[in-house]
Amino acid sequence: MRDPDENPGEGIPDNGADVLGLELIDGKLRLVSVLPDGRIRISGTPGQLHSFLHVVSMESSAWRSLVQELEDLINSMHTRERDLQSFFERNPEFLCGDTYEEARPHVVLKRDNDGPLIPDFALKPNNSNALCDLLELKLPKTKLLRVSKNRVRVSSAIMEASAQLREYQAYFEDCDKRAAVENSYGLRFFRPRMMVLIGKRSGYRAIDLRNAESDLPNLSIVTYDDVLERARSRIRKN
Repeated sequence: MRDPDENPGEGIPDNGADVLGLELIDGKLRLVSVLPDGRIRISGTPGQLHSFLHVVSMESSAWRSLVQELEDLINSMHTRERDLQSFFERNPEFLCGDTYEEARPHVVLKRDNDGPLIPDFALKPNNSNALCDLLELKLPKTKLLRVSKNRVRVSSAIMEASAQLREYQAYFEDCDKRAAVENSYGLRFFRPRMMVLIGKRSGYRAIDLRNAESDLPNLSIVTYDDVLERARSRIRKN
């Protein structure tokens, strides 16, 4: 909504052409033309100009749609890891947040006597002097914790992901392999931070999760609740 006392042309491109927008009027969305001076003409009311404006942000609408798509994937019992891999490859900003500028999928770590190692994502930081990190995807329905002899521990799925990530991490102890990856992909690694995106926090006590995570101090456990909440916070800020 534009204040009539504000400069009517502020923020509107002064190129002599109308800009199309949407205005919520009497509970209905109406097509409007935004004039160079900031006033609008409502479709169906020729000759009448108005000084209020509410243009729907296409970027905000698209982001809401993506958040809903991810939420549907998370809540579906039929979602497979490759479905999530595909979503994050198409929408890497969900993984990057404010820390990383790029989430590079399936970097191939070649080995001489064995098959290659292929992490789900390599995360390249915004700081060009910083080193890259690694992230593995697991399913949202995967359990995070298990109870053994009255002690809460991380699940076998998290232990497996940790072992997988440690193998990737060990790969970069070899300086020649680090150099080969940097030459091929432009990504710099050395003892990367290890992250696994897995499960949901809902249904677990926060104190139990924190205690269990102490079993794997070198692994960052990120849940799908965390990713969704970060995405929703972006909506609230807009």
